[in-house]
Amino acid sequence: MTRRTLSSGRDAVVERDAAGWTLRVGGFVQSHVGDPAQPPRLASVRWMLAAAIEALGGRAGATALHLGAGAATLPRALQHRDPTMRQRVVEVEPALVELVAEVDPLPHGVRLELGDGRAALEATAEPVSLIVIDVFDGGRVPAAFTTVECFHAAREALEPGGTLIVNSVDGPPAHFVRAQLATLRAVFAHVAMVTRGSTIAVRESNIVLIASDAPLALDAIRARVQRDSPAAAAIGGARIERFIADTAPAPVTDATAVDRAEPVLARYSAPGALPASLTAPPDGSRATGSAASGPPSVTPARAAGAGPGAPSGDASAGSSPSGTAAS
Repeated sequence: MTRRTLSSGRDAVVERDAAGWTLRVGGFVQSHVGDPAQPPRLASVRWMLAAAIEALGGRAGATALHLGAGAATLPRALQHRDPTMRQRVVEVEPALVELVAEVDPLPHGVRLELGDGRAALEATAEPVSLIVIDVFDGGRVPAAFTTVECFHAAREALEPGGTLIVNSVDGPPAHFVRAQLATLRAVFAHVAMVTRGSTIAVRESNIVLIASDAPLALDAIRARVQRDSPAAAAIGGARIERFIADTAPAPVTDATAVDRAEPVLARYSAPGALPASLTAPPDGSRATGSAASGPPSVTPARAAGAGPGAPSGDASAGSSPSGTAAS
């Protein structure tokens, strides 16, 4: 076991296992690094990888900017798929940068640098194909990475038709993620999310948001997601519009943004009803909510051990200083 104390006072711990190694920060699973040829262990990373693969469309030599590093699981997986990629990863926590470099240096083509993620985004001069915002602060989503100004800076830093992926966290009644979607929609032409029905109806967990000015390959993303996460769904179009309209949040600005509160570890809860906006088909007629058309229905289940950071393959919520990812 390798341990470092971060500037926040939290401990970052590396635990090795037969499949690779896990990074925990403040007791939460932050990242797991294993064989890059295999699907990532954490669901949120699998979902982001699915969205990134479809966004890049198989073209060689694409470029990516990652805000928040963690153990850089997603950049490692992308670089394995395309060794010609050029990726830049920005991490604010010096001890974490040193720890990752010591335990498992990044592959050629991935550059890890120390710095503030928002500042690095706004200073990006050369447009990139893909931007990933995977930033958490003690389990919270920092306000600076949730605003119109931040997403506008991302749009300016993207190539025409480039894609922004945001790793977020929320639970019922999903006010925070609805506001994030409304904010993304105020900047980009197309928005979508990947989640489980249980996250919207029962418990807190990760939700991956996707935005672009180009149409999103939602069917292809959905197919990739469901290979390894059958209970997950990729949702866009009219369903997203209705989901946002359920609470009609105003887009978040730097002046109004607040951190998303740290998630509570999942525990047993009675099943909740999914919002009608996510179960009705796009034309508004009645539907049962299949995996292809929205999140699956939720049945009672004891969630102990399956919360943020659990080693069950669920997504983790992240729990390290501002600028650090959960990947």
